[in-house]
Amino acid sequence: MRKKRTTRPWVRGLRTGAAVLVGTLAVWLAWLVGDPAAALDQLREWAGSAQVSLALLSAELGLEEQGDGLSRWDRMVLAQSSLLGGVLSSPEPKQSAPPPSEPGDLLELDPPGEDEEPSSSPAPSAQTPEGIIPKTMVAGSSAKYITSGNVSIYNHTDYTVDIPALLENAPRLSAAGEGPKVLIYHSHATESYTMAGTDVYEPSGDHRTLDTTQNMVRVGEEMKAVFEAAGIGVVHDTTLYDYPSYNDAYNRSVQGVAENLKKYPSIVLVLDVHRDALVASDGTIYKVVAGTVDDCAQVMMVMGSDATGQVHPNWKVNLALALSIQSAIADKWSTLARPLVLRPTRFNQHLSTGMLLVEVGTHGNTLQEAITAARLYARTVVELMER
Repeated sequence: MRKKRTTRPWVRGLRTGAAVLVGTLAVWLAWLVGDPAAALDQLREWAGSAQVSLALLSAELGLEEQGDGLSRWDRMVLAQSSLLGGVLSSPEPKQSAPPPSEPGDLLELDPPGEDEEPSSSPAPSAQTPEGIIPKTMVAGSSAKYITSGNVSIYNHTDYTVDIPALLENAPRLSAAGEGPKVLIYHSHATESYTMAGTDVYEPSGDHRTLDTTQNMVRVGEEMKAVFEAAGIGVVHDTTLYDYPSYNDAYNRSVQGVAENLKKYPSIVLVLDVHRDALVASDGTIYKVVAGTVDDCAQVMMVMGSDATGQVHPNWKVNLALALSIQSAIADKWSTLARPLVLRPTRFNQHLSTGMLLVEVGTHGNTLQEAITAARLYARTVVELMER
């Protein structure tokens, strides 16, 4: 026999109080507006509001109220961004779901500057598919932020980071000498973007495809073209390291990188090119956009460290290089790059100096927006190598 559910006394009290409150409001509104029908309409609108529903539901379930309006589930889902690790913000009015941002702060959208330089070969304009919310990610006021000049780090480690000192000692990349200088690969090659226009593909998973003209391999090809146009040799490893097993991708890609470094000792820069993913619990998808360049995603560098105790002698050198690139990007396009993220894990970056992980857009961006961002990123690196 099913056990009869017992309603807790405080819940009954809450319901009684709510009923009394609603009745009182009805009488008050009728007296205030002198129109019972209008009063009833206003009362219905108020009673059906999301705020009242959420408050009553939270009370019924015994949930703790959170000042930013995010439930535990919202936080858990947004935390699944593979590299942001729970980057959130407070919800803006009239949004279908809370917009993600850098940790603990509201977004500050940076409008285009008149002196900002556009892409020399912009990608075709692509409209945002319905339901996807564009956001420009900027540094927040969380204690985890370290900001100096035009550079910001979101620090997931307990290390103290001296940005000026690192920038002063940042390694110089050189394109001089024989042999290829850049290695591009993709630990998560099958990651793809939101289909738009003529950029369509057969999915192999959620926002993933084996079609190398539509996944991260294509983005890598666009970056390769920029380097080669400047006379810099590139090795592009197009292996789908995340297929058929996504979870074992880094174990396979680290072997491929080691083999390429041994085969091409002239390589001074290694780029593991990915895209990020941001989605709320109600299914709302977000894309990141550079406020200073039209139809352009943002890029984000993710740097590893030895904070987990793993051997990683190169992490400060690699971080310094990433910061120099971040600063150079900010000099040209102030919001093209999201704040750099410093993580405890290594991301294969322990193999050598000059190793970076670059996130180009999110799964909410279109391929064309990602291509524009990738070209600008590569162009910035080229200019640093030519100094």
